[in-house]
Amino acid sequence: MATTRHGRDSNGRRPRRSDPGRHAAPRFGDAMRRWARLLLFGAAGVALLFGGMSAALQLAISHGAFTAQLDAALERAIGRAVTHGEVFVRFGLRPRIALSDATIANIEGGSEADFARIGRLEVTLAPLPLLSRQVEIHSLLLADADILLERDAAGRPNWIFGRDRAAAPSEAPAGGLRIAELEIESSRIRLPGSPLHRIEIDTLTLARDDPDDPLLLDGRIRLNGEALSIEASLGAAADGALPLSARVTGQGLRLNLRGTWPRGTDQPAWSLALDAKAEPGTIRRLARSFAERELPLAPGPVAVTAQLGPGSPFPTVSDLKVRVGATDAGPILAGLRLSRAELRAASFEDPVAVSAQGRRAGAELNLVLALPSLRTMLEAPADEPWPVEATINAGPSRLTLAGAVRRDAGLGPAEFQARLVTPDLARAGQAFGVALPRLTGVTASARLSGLATREVRLAALSVTAQPLEGQGELTIGFASRPSLRGRFAMRRLDLDAFGADAPRRPGQPAQRLIPDIALPVEALRGLDAALTLSAATLRVGGVTWRDASTAVALANGRLVLDPLVATSPGGVLGGRFTLDAAAAPPAAALRIDSRGRGLDLVALRRAFGIPAAFEGHADLALDLRGRGATLPALAATLSGEAGIAMVGGRFTGATALSIGPDLSRALLPRGTPSGGLGLRCFALRLSADDGVAQSQALLAEGEFGRVDGSLALNLRNETLAARLLPDIRVMGLTIRTPVTVGGTFAAPRVGVEPGAALAQVVGDTVANRLWRSSTAEFLRGTTGSTPPGGDCASALTLARLGRAGRLPEPAPVPIPLVPREVQGIAQDVVRGFGGLLGGRRR
Repeated sequence: MATTRHGRDSNGRRPRRSDPGRHAAPRFGDAMRRWARLLLFGAAGVALLFGGMSAALQLAISHGAFTAQLDAALERAIGRAVTHGEVFVRFGLRPRIALSDATIANIEGGSEADFARIGRLEVTLAPLPLLSRQVEIHSLLLADADILLERDAAGRPNWIFGRDRAAAPSEAPAGGLRIAELEIESSRIRLPGSPLHRIEIDTLTLARDDPDDPLLLDGRIRLNGEALSIEASLGAAADGALPLSARVTGQGLRLNLRGTWPRGTDQPAWSLALDAKAEPGTIRRLARSFAERELPLAPGPVAVTAQLGPGSPFPTVSDLKVRVGATDAGPILAGLRLSRAELRAASFEDPVAVSAQGRRAGAELNLVLALPSLRTMLEAPADEPWPVEATINAGPSRLTLAGAVRRDAGLGPAEFQARLVTPDLARAGQAFGVALPRLTGVTASARLSGLATREVRLAALSVTAQPLEGQGELTIGFASRPSLRGRFAMRRLDLDAFGADAPRRPGQPAQRLIPDIALPVEALRGLDAALTLSAATLRVGGVTWRDASTAVALANGRLVLDPLVATSPGGVLGGRFTLDAAAAPPAAALRIDSRGRGLDLVALRRAFGIPAAFEGHADLALDLRGRGATLPALAATLSGEAGIAMVGGRFTGATALSIGPDLSRALLPRGTPSGGLGLRCFALRLSADDGVAQSQALLAEGEFGRVDGSLALNLRNETLAARLLPDIRVMGLTIRTPVTVGGTFAAPRVGVEPGAALAQVVGDTVANRLWRSSTAEFLRGTTGSTPPGGDCASALTLARLGRAGRLPEPAPVPIPLVPREVQGIAQDVVRGFGGLLGGRRR
């Protein structure tokens, strides 16, 4: 543009002055903007490049570009074949690597092909250590994993990795990966052959923010299906050990551990204090889960305290205390309830002491049990016997056991030396759950075997008590019905002592002679037996018997004693006894016979304290049966036969009955000579039907003449009626004067009216049969025939119940044409003439 001389342009305007600052600023700003754009484009390019590389790397990894290298690196690290599925890598501030469907091979000889199958594995890396070429895992997630832990046939574990799994720990390479957090989800660990055969992990987290911080564990797991919550803290190392605190809780279960854990394998020392508590029933549930067995009872609350330490193959235990609260032990012993039980062990080497207190059948029970040490019970060979000692107190009774138990055999074949001391065996049996007879002052010993089985054996059994003393062998069965088998030989047996303090049953009349004793019906119904019993001396009713023996057979409530043999003071008796307690009412039968020469009546008289009686030997025969649960009931229904037969001997006076003197005066008006009267025979047979007995034979012949007649007895009310017809010789004449007897067994009376006496006997419908019998007719005096009984031969045969026996010499032949009343004088005259003619012995 052209300007004029005055500095104006052609249009007359003055031009502006140039400003250097105004022109420089736009140039610098443009440069900065250009550089900013360049940096932005560069960063975007780098980002695009990095993203493209990541995408390319992810694409390459997903297509298996580095699979071979990754698998080879893993196989070199663990020495096992590894396979996996998809691999995902995410780059960022904390890079993450995810891997799915991975498998790790098992060792050779394993039960399965894979050691582990992992559904998902995620590893998050810490970025900064990567800059210094260090790998630090920020977190590791393991999900849907199935891990098998086992040993091969040589005992090698499959959870140790590396090319040389047998290398010593000192030779293992140093270093390792640092993991800040480990999470496990929905996984399980299997341990076949172990009581803890399955571990299921719902969630489990192990975390440590700083190397100096404690390692924290928190999770929910299931052991053999038992749900547990775990909280644990493993502190920083101090003096080569790590402080450990753990708490495990579950349904009705709480467990605390506190102490130290070794830093490494070269620091084996560690110590943990255990404190555990379980609510009632929990132990039974845990036994079902871990031991796969049912405990016989559900324990009450359980508390366990112990100090655990290192040991192999089991940790050592010291200061062990196990306490069990109130427990119903009825499944072990009916009616037993424990108030408390305790187990103690001072150390792993000291014996274990068990004590328990309880109550059963009103008696306090106390148990003290000494077991071998924990080391012996856990580490000793299975066939090595354990010494065991036990003492059980039940009130004043004490049972001690000492023996040995093999772990592989249990209590069954174990043999114990047993000793029982009790003032009352029946009460002690109630406390121990065994029905035992009433014995006082008992001291017993035996070799005991078969505990905890259905058959307990007592060998070399020795019993000393107030009523008996003997030895033998017994086997006690505990099947559906208890049983006894064996033999027992007694030096002495006092049956009177068994019922010495038995009270009279309510309502029993004091004047009754038949004692109201109950038969052991209930005991027989619940027991089976096969026994051989003997007693050198046997005391019954205040009388001592000798050499008693019998074979006992008891089955389903039916008792049989056969043969039954005993030597009474007067001679040997033998027979058979049965009692069917299963019948309703119970039925009993007794058959007794005298043996040899019969019973010595003099010895019997002295033994039973009878002041006067017969002298000589008599045959006894009984064949009786009845029904009822007591002796009076049996007597009231008694049926059968009973007889006494005697040949020779002498009559020395009245019997011990209160009727004796009166009857003796009635039958022998002139009295009994001091030397007594000779007997030719005596015979008595009674036939009983439903408690009413009547004589089939009643005869006595001798120097005094002849006495016969009839007798009726009512065993229901203990009344009697008799009419005796004596032919008594007085001054060579025979006098026949009827004698009647009536009343009761306890108070008989002589000379009563026969009809009134018989009316007492026939007081009911059954006994009225007597009115139609020859006995009743004879007692009423309505017949003129000869009374029943006959001569000695026929009467003795009846009295012996048909068996043959000794008979007296034939009676003198009556002199023809001589009246019966003077036959005696005539016989004396004939004998006198015989003497004069030389027939008498010199």
